[in-house]
Amino acid sequence: MAAGALKAFSVSNATKGLYRKIGNTIGERTRLAVNDIDIRIERGELLLQLCRSHQAVHDGCRILEIGTGWMHWYSLYLRLFYDIQVTAFDVWDNRQFLALQAATQKLSARFQDMDGISENALANVQKVLHCRNFEEFYREFNYEYIIEPNGSLNAFSDAQFDFITSFHVLEHVPANLVSRGLGEMYRALKPGGYMVHQIGIDDHLTHYDRKASPKQYIRYSDKVWRLFFENDVQYINRWQSSDWISAFGDAGFTLVDQISESADIGDLKVNQRFGGYSKDDLACTILTIVYRKPL
Repeated sequence: MAAGALKAFSVSNATKGLYRKIGNTIGERTRLAVNDIDIRIERGELLLQLCRSHQAVHDGCRILEIGTGWMHWYSLYLRLFYDIQVTAFDVWDNRQFLALQAATQKLSARFQDMDGISENALANVQKVLHCRNFEEFYREFNYEYIIEPNGSLNAFSDAQFDFITSFHVLEHVPANLVSRGLGEMYRALKPGGYMVHQIGIDDHLTHYDRKASPKQYIRYSDKVWRLFFENDVQYINRWQSSDWISAFGDAGFTLVDQISESADIGDLKVNQRFGGYSKDDLACTILTIVYRKPL
């Protein structure tokens, strides 16, 4: 049922626009509640930990967050701890400032109970809470916000960024555009620069049906998937972790670190479309990877 509704919203630009409008209106109440604050902090801490352990970010860096979403959460998490210049990039504008402040308010309370939070980070949290809109926030924290509907990074100059990151974005890039996108990242990243990407490899439709396997889509051929399940408004490319590792390597990046989260797929029937993958590969639901552009 969810797949059918999403395919209906994918019929035209008008229906896609309606989908986004409904999603932002209804979803705003959910985002104001920030019921996912635990996972947001967990992922923010993981990003911070990886950047620290690999010395990937330092004061004065210029960073790019791809698919920055409603509240620029992951670039903001880094910005609380580092004096960096941020370019927040997306394909459409779905920003919600009240959601940003609601999440920051909860983060402020959690920071009080966490060890190792610097006075500077605590002060930056209060600065966010005192901003009245995104424009003030951008001025205070040295941000720029860029919308490019086709998702291309061509507007950025060569070696413009010291660091690039995305969280649960790349799985939504059409499979035939992944190679181009990684090539654009390679060009825009400085030699020696790092990237951290977290990719959701799970079947996103199962977010509507908790009885289904998190890797339900491996049951279906490409034909069946396109006919009954694939849609434009919540598109996923069904790439597995090994596909991503190969693609980043082909683009010229060097793998530095890799963290895989997996689910028990039990006796889930695997379509021959995925017959060449290992069981560990097929069980992976979230892939976090750190790459570096060679000097």
